[in-house]
Amino acid sequence: MRKPRRSRLRNHPGVRAVHAFACLGLTAGMLATGCTNRQVKIQMRAGESGPERIFETNRADVDDLQRLSEAYEAGPSRRDKGKDGVRFEAAFKDRELPSEVGNRNGWSSLPGEFGTSYLYIEQFGDVRDDWTAFRSRMDAGRLWIELGVAFFEGRIKDEEARSEWRRFADEELVPDLMSAFLRFTANGFVQQGQRVDYRFRAPEARGPRTDDEWFQVQVFTPLIGFAVERGWITAEEGQLVLLSGIDGWVSAGERNWSRTTLADPIIERSVQRFVPEAKPGRIGPENDQLILLGLSFLWWVNTSQDAAEVMLASPAISEEDKSKLRSGNRFIDMPGPFGIPIGGGDRPLESEVVLETGAEPFVTNGNWDESLGTVTFETRLYPPEQRRRMAPPVFHASWAVPDREVQTEVFGEVVLVGRDLAEVAFWERTLDEEDLEVWVGAVAAARQDGDLSRMVDFVESKEGEGRDDRPAPLGLRGLLFDEPDDENGS
Repeated sequence: MRKPRRSRLRNHPGVRAVHAFACLGLTAGMLATGCTNRQVKIQMRAGESGPERIFETNRADVDDLQRLSEAYEAGPSRRDKGKDGVRFEAAFKDRELPSEVGNRNGWSSLPGEFGTSYLYIEQFGDVRDDWTAFRSRMDAGRLWIELGVAFFEGRIKDEEARSEWRRFADEELVPDLMSAFLRFTANGFVQQGQRVDYRFRAPEARGPRTDDEWFQVQVFTPLIGFAVERGWITAEEGQLVLLSGIDGWVSAGERNWSRTTLADPIIERSVQRFVPEAKPGRIGPENDQLILLGLSFLWWVNTSQDAAEVMLASPAISEEDKSKLRSGNRFIDMPGPFGIPIGGGDRPLESEVVLETGAEPFVTNGNWDESLGTVTFETRLYPPEQRRRMAPPVFHASWAVPDREVQTEVFGEVVLVGRDLAEVAFWERTLDEEDLEVWVGAVAAARQDGDLSRMVDFVESKEGEGRDDRPAPLGLRGLLFDEPDDENGS
């Protein structure tokens, strides 16, 4: 595996004096990058003296460059292949990994007699208080639901129907919509934790579902059950919705059929419950009636006193903005519903991490590439108030690299890999100093002559269920003992 190129002059006293000039020149170049999203790319690998890390970004100011130069103990260089931006690289033996853009991370290696187990974790995000950010998004979502309830209440002429609409909204609609979004975002967080860079399949993408896509189906299917249980749709409609894309691809004809036969009638049925003569028509941008209704709603939000009363009662509106509303000033910052920004919002941070492991991780939420020996994590990260998920994803990978020489000398070939190897490294850590010395001696003896008897004797001596006993992992036991195929010994 290729090591990052390192400058022998990086600790020279004169280097730091040059850093400021380099930073200024590189910053000037980056200011011309336009309005592209901020992008960061990190490459990592296990080096001889600790984790080696390369950081690249297309956007950084003078303060960023100075801070990164101090963290990496080296100045920036131009991004590889002539791309705009900068690149930092360093090995971190006795230092914590740097936080380049507010990210928090960790790296650990657990050496053992037969190889080394590794752990990598990293989270990008602006704040640590995920609960406050999530609660703010939920408050904003409820505000917009309440605005919609008040708007439609004013359009219902029949007093009895209006009273029923208010009862329905208070007792069913508002709590159900809040619960639905809570479940959706929780399911999305589970999905994100399983695979951080998942993508919903594009309409034109054909082919069978991948394992990750099947997991996605399993995670989100309960939402259909929720809609059936709440009476939004019938069980048959729920089944048709689920089966519409069960093969991993929804054709244009199926999408049109689902819209006409499922979505439109469901909306019409719900509306006519309170306005029997209503004909909402086809749901989509070609429906002028719906477009005009949406524009009327936005005008009402910005001008109606009823809308102002809803805002004054909402925790999503700051006290400063509430004071403006009370004085008749409608120029306030309205939060987007459930973190969905109105007008596009801020551009996301695009992050990519390429982790060179050389061995397939036994636990990870990244994408393993066997041909390159790498795990890749990619995702877009939004400001806390604009997230669609409860919290930003945590990239993680656990893998183990065998000591090929030791294993070949002891077992004749490399047999302890992945989780089995990591379990053995952990088991060795649990041994006290005296036992570990005996075990290391037994392994050394086996390397000399291939005799496993001392290893077998030690493992047998640690059998039991007491506090001082340390039964060996099953992967190691299977190599040392002739285990029966089943509990009957057959």
